Amino acid sequence: MANNSEEIIATFIEENDLENQEDAVRAYATLVGADFLESFQEAYQGEFGSDEDFARSIAAELGAIDKNASWPNNCIDWEMAAKELMYDYAEEGGYYFRNL
Repeated sequence: MANNSEEIIATFIEENDLENQEDAVRAYATLVGADFLESFQEAYQGEFGSDEDFARSIAAELGAIDKNASWPNNCIDWEMAAKELMYDYAEEGGYYFRNL
């Protein structure tokens, strides 16, 4: 079975030209299984050093905060923001994925 999963992962990476994201694909396969890789590109959010870094990035992307302003950024409890955000996301090896 492991060999079959490895073959599925390798084929998916090659067919989708994802050699530069191989580690992220493998992390996603760990989370969802090799048979469900077709949702990788929709789910993949990027690589981040922590849940808090991921939360800051999402907030900035959504325009929820002004990344150039010190206030209120220095007052936000990013640990709590990340905790709530992670209900909708999963992390494996520093790679973040939206739960689909």
